[in-house]
Amino acid sequence: MTDPQYQVVFRGRIVPDTSIEEVKANLAKLFKTDAARIERLFSGKAMVLKKGLSREDGERYCALLKQAGALCDVVPLSVINAPSPPPFPPMNSPENPEVLPESDHRPAVPKKDNEPTAAPILKQRVAAVEKSDNAVQAGDLHQTLGAIREKIQGIDAEEAGKKVSSLLGGATASLKSDFRQGGVATLKKNKVVWAGAGAALCVVVALVMMLGSTSKPMPIEKKAFDAFAMQYNREARKSDYTSAGTTVLIGLAKEVIEDMGFDFDRTLLLWLFKKDLVESKGGLPVYTTILVDPVAVAVAADLSSIGELLAPETRQIFKVSAEVPSGVNLSPIKMIKACPANGNLLKHDDLFRLLKEDPLPIDVSQPDLAIADAFLGLEQAGMIKIHRRWENEDRFSDIEILDRGTLNAVEEKLEYLAAMKKKFTGN
Repeated sequence: MTDPQYQVVFRGRIVPDTSIEEVKANLAKLFKTDAARIERLFSGKAMVLKKGLSREDGERYCALLKQAGALCDVVPLSVINAPSPPPFPPMNSPENPEVLPESDHRPAVPKKDNEPTAAPILKQRVAAVEKSDNAVQAGDLHQTLGAIREKIQGIDAEEAGKKVSSLLGGATASLKSDFRQGGVATLKKNKVVWAGAGAALCVVVALVMMLGSTSKPMPIEKKAFDAFAMQYNREARKSDYTSAGTTVLIGLAKEVIEDMGFDFDRTLLLWLFKKDLVESKGGLPVYTTILVDPVAVAVAADLSSIGELLAPETRQIFKVSAEVPSGVNLSPIKMIKACPANGNLLKHDDLFRLLKEDPLPIDVSQPDLAIADAFLGLEQAGMIKIHRRWENEDRFSDIEILDRGTLNAVEEKLEYLAAMKKKFTGN
């Protein structure tokens, strides 16, 4: 019997003018499963729904899913190594008369007695090349690169290190033995050991290069984010992401950044902590519409699937960042807490003295306005109240602390973010 060579892959695409919630409901009914399992199909990654099919059976399977609103692809098994979703109940049921056979029931082709079976023949090699070429033309190159990247990242570095260490150890022992027995002449003749040691060194270098290739963030420079935006928009158009959810689009951004050779989490954090630099380099549209702001929204909304795309520390940093009121900085809070107080009231002169010691420049000719500007964010957040008063012809600004508990909590969050900024950006 000829082995089936195709699989059905779903990438989150749906039939145009169809509600994504309607498609999810249809798939849940079709597979007779719960919404949580169906949700995983829309993670933004390619998911294998059915393996081991003939081309014809794969097309029939896709047609059945298209009726439910899901657009799938029939892909050769040799092209893509996409993850499979949690197992679904079989679609073979009285409610689904258009069921697919679980196996290919075509009769086996009798084999000729003189037919070669050992090495692959030229036609098989040509067919393999044609499959690869068709895969590239069908737009599967991006998925293939992703699969290669996942395999590289899945290498157990510790286990590889042990094997390399063992190989080097054996080579060293053999070289020492040769030197004791025959001196330098024998040592030079031990070509096998030298070759093994060289191979081990090559493995070490390759591992370092592969495992470290995605450890750096995408730099904040126009050339980099222009290339990212171009690739992202190309992939979005190719896969029709017009009705995709937030986490699906974040997943696409992650794939593009990692295929460019950068680390997704470190890129997010670098851009989050250096928004001013991003803006000055012209990258704010990417920041707000594709990269940082969508992640902040997803984390703040506590979307269930966002945790699969971010490292726990990255998610925590975004969560804390979302809890800090806009316009509130650490320096004004430090000055408020360092200022002598009469109950909850802070006097103008004490505040202005601390303000002049702060490294940020102020207009000393208008102290009341300098105080108002410096502490405006805290007032807008409802933690303090700025009281303005006149004495003769001079205007003063005093501050009343309204919520010390919130002030302390926000200070802790800002100190945490400052520590994380130093960790990921170095300043």
